[in-house]
Amino acid sequence: MKKYLSLVKLLFIQQYRVKPQQGKRKKGGTIAAYIILGVCFLPLLVGLFSSMYFLGSFSKGAENVENIATMLIFLCQGVVLMFGIQTLITNVFSTKDADKLLFLPMRSATVFSAKLTVVYLNEVITTAVMIIATLLPFGIGLSAGPAYFILLILALVLIPMLPMFVGSIVAIPLSALISKVGKNGAVKTFLQILLFAIIMVIYLFAMYELGFIGASDDATDIDNAQMLLEKLSSMGRYAKYIHSDFTLASAMLGVTFGTVAVNLLITLAENALLFGLVLLMALPFYHKMLTLSVEGGSSGRKRKKSGTADLQVKKRGVLKELIITDIKRVVRESQMGFQCILSLIILPLMLGLFAFAFSMSKVDGGNILDLFRTEPLYQVIAPVAFLAYMSLLGMTSNVLGIFPISRENKSIYIIKSLPLDFNKYLLAKVILSTSAMVLSDTVTCILAVVLLGIEWYYGILMLVTMALLCFGAMCITTLIDLKNPKLGWTNFNQSLKNASNSWLAMLVGAICMGAIAVIAAACIVGYVFTSGGWYMLMIMWILIIGLSVGFAAVCYKIMTGRARKHFENIEP
Repeated sequence: MKKYLSLVKLLFIQQYRVKPQQGKRKKGGTIAAYIILGVCFLPLLVGLFSSMYFLGSFSKGAENVENIATMLIFLCQGVVLMFGIQTLITNVFSTKDADKLLFLPMRSATVFSAKLTVVYLNEVITTAVMIIATLLPFGIGLSAGPAYFILLILALVLIPMLPMFVGSIVAIPLSALISKVGKNGAVKTFLQILLFAIIMVIYLFAMYELGFIGASDDATDIDNAQMLLEKLSSMGRYAKYIHSDFTLASAMLGVTFGTVAVNLLITLAENALLFGLVLLMALPFYHKMLTLSVEGGSSGRKRKKSGTADLQVKKRGVLKELIITDIKRVVRESQMGFQCILSLIILPLMLGLFAFAFSMSKVDGGNILDLFRTEPLYQVIAPVAFLAYMSLLGMTSNVLGIFPISRENKSIYIIKSLPLDFNKYLLAKVILSTSAMVLSDTVTCILAVVLLGIEWYYGILMLVTMALLCFGAMCITTLIDLKNPKLGWTNFNQSLKNASNSWLAMLVGAICMGAIAVIAAACIVGYVFTSGGWYMLMIMWILIIGLSVGFAAVCYKIMTGRARKHFENIEP
């Protein structure tokens, strides 16, 4: 037991810790990143808390209140499953750390149990957030008895069991498929992106069905709660089929000791059965994956023999060769490829969600997007607003640009020994990250034109501006990562814990967004005072693009002037 607990502690701390380098303290950057993340999600959680409180108030005296509580528990489990399935695949069934853990003086079953416990603890954290935002305010609004709030503590432990069971059913064949493709990193990346897309589609469909997406823009929390009560009441007839959740809800809302005790015992027995089924399915599969990893038989592919005549040497320029080699490294490492590609699809995905939410939001018999389009200033303000938003989110989420040196890992030491112009090496990094971001921006601008009705020439101006701003921002983030790279990682997620890179990139994006906002505000005021003078819009875009050109040139100059010194300081 002592070895098991020690390994759980080690794996859990390793997942979240930020390793200081060269005596520098990163605690402030980590705290700042968590604060910014919390501020982003706080309005959503507050609105959800308020809606759940009114939902509980409206449920007083309802005959099927247990069914409503059951569906809320089930919704919490859906969120836990959505965030936990990827962790289950990478932390449990991925055996990249087998060569290290198998040397420990403990059985493989103990290692598996420790890894599964870490996933479970992650799901408990997610469950705690969901309980605070849903079940707790629901109970307060319902004026539930003391047993309800006491059993919320037990619910914190029991709710993750069903997501772990369902997650194992999904993760086992998917992990087997990923193992079957062997070292084909491109296929692994595609499978991970496909899984993410499926989860997002299911999530959006659930949010739409429950009324969180598509509600009237002027709807209050009371209106949302009434609509949600109708939805959950109609869905409640299926609550008994989720029996472990139904008995848990019945125990929490029971009015007699016998009702609470009987339902609680049934809940504990059914969740113990779920836990046993998880072990029964997952442990043999983990042993099989471990065997394949140790024996090197995961790929199962035969290399095709080729004669000397089949070999071809392609001559490329140094810059082009560096970019292509970097792309191959990213794609072959499935974890790195998944993170990089995911960071590039966030921007068009968010714009698509905006358009979907606006088009589904009803106001005065129509949708809010059509109302926006009728406003005279829409074509003036909307392109600049989305440009500012793209500059913030795009620069903050681009993993290729935020961690260009860290993702090289120990290969950076080989670069130091090559007869290579270092400025050309940096330029290759910046061009790759900028090109990837421009590709994402192109899709985003097309969606803005097609879905949001922005004029096509504004879409082109937005794209040109973003290309220039991205180039400058990638120069700065490359210099930041070069100054303090996180090297020596065994999986790419360890490099992503370099919190200072993320919030400094966010700061760069915020500065760009602020500069665009200041210029646009002054010119739009002039546009209004001149009764729609077209020349004010021309001046606005000339200033924005001119500022972007200057920003890109200055940032490139700063990078090339300081990079050599930081590069020479990198030592094993």
